[in-house]
Amino acid sequence: MRKLILAGALALAVAPASAMAAETPSAADLAKASCKTQKAELGTKVFKQTYNAKSIAKAVKACAGVTEVTAAAELKNAAKTCKAERDADAAAFAEKYGTNTNGKNAYGKCVSTLAKAAVEEETDATVSAAETCKAMKSSDKAGFDAKFGTKKNAFGKCVSATAEAQSDES
Repeated sequence: MRKLILAGALALAVAPASAMAAETPSAADLAKASCKTQKAELGTKVFKQTYNAKSIAKAVKACAGVTEVTAAAELKNAAKTCKAERDADAAAFAEKYGTNTNGKNAYGKCVSTLAKAAVEEETDATVSAAETCKAMKSSDKAGFDAKFGTKKNAFGKCVSATAEAQSDES
């Protein structure tokens, strides 16, 4: 009976913590959402070419592997930014990001909002780069082949280089 009571008390104590943690997505969650968006916006063929994969499952796995690293970095950056913003003015911070039913978790909402926005921006850059490469390949195949090669990974090289060049311009 004592163990049952302790287990119940522990479950009640863990529930609010898990509810607060649900506000901030993991890097894997952000990567999954990004890959889903990329696949929908690019179409199956271009999505597979972008990640040099023969199947959608392998392309999604490759996408998630690349994007999860970026998402993890964005979560860290967002956490630092939110801590600085919260330390500067805690009341304004809570007002801006709101709270959950416990009157807390403005920090989690801040991190979530900033990280999602950064990953979404990265996703848009990848989609834009893939569309640019697709247009380049169809309009000037010889130039495309000369610049990125003729191997299976040429399209992915193009997307990577184009996305990097676009981010440098920003």
